[in-house]
Amino acid sequence: MAFVRLKICGITALRDAVQITELGVPFLGFNFYPASKRYIAPEHARQIIENLPAAVHTVGILVRPTLEECLMAVKATGVKWLQIYDPQDFDDFTKLPVQVIAAYRLKKGECFEYRDKGEQYVLLDAFHPDEFGGTGSSLDWDGLTSSVPKTKLALAGGITPGNIEQALEIVGPAIIDVASGSEHSPGRKDLQKTLALQKAVMRYNLRQLSSKY
Repeated sequence: MAFVRLKICGITALRDAVQITELGVPFLGFNFYPASKRYIAPEHARQIIENLPAAVHTVGILVRPTLEECLMAVKATGVKWLQIYDPQDFDDFTKLPVQVIAAYRLKKGECFEYRDKGEQYVLLDAFHPDEFGGTGSSLDWDGLTSSVPKTKLALAGGITPGNIEQALEIVGPAIIDVASGSEHSPGRKDLQKTLALQKAVMRYNLRQLSSKY
C-alpha cells in the first residue's frame, strides 16, 4: 500500500524549513520562478538545503525552463527533485540527473490525458493566467478527469487545513501539495497550519491502512 505524502511549497527561510521537516513533512518546495511571490534565489536555497537532513526531498520549481537551465538549477542548489512547468526544448525527463514532478495547470472542466515522459509524479494544479502554483484556487475535485495513475498523482491548488480531508477522500493522490494553505503570508510558513495538514495526511493514511485489515 502506498501512503499519501505531504509537500509544502514556497520555502524561503531556514527556520521554516527545519521546523516543517521536524513535523515529518517529507517534501519541501523551493520556487525558482522570479515572478513568484515565493521566489527564492538559488544561492539562498542552497544554504537552506545544506542544513536539512539528507532524507528530505528538496524540490526546485521551474517555469518554462530549458534543459540547460534545469541542469544549472540542480548544480547551483543541490535539490534532489525538480518540479517543471512547460519545459521549452525537451520532453524527456530522463535526461535530468534528478527525479521530476511534471506540473500541469488545468482549466475548469478540462480533461487531462496523461503521457509518460519519464517523470516520477504528475502534479495537477488549478489554472491561473499569470501565476504558477500558490494561487489559492482549487481544482474541481469531484469533476477531476485524469488518466494519471493514482500512484503518480500529486494534487495542488487551494488546499488548506479546512479542506484537505475532503481533497484526500475524493481524489486520493500520492502527494498532496500545499503552498498558500500552509502560510500566514507568501513565503512565510504557519507552523500550526502545517501541523494540521500533516496530521490530516497521517489520519487519512491510518484509515486506509485500517481498511486493508
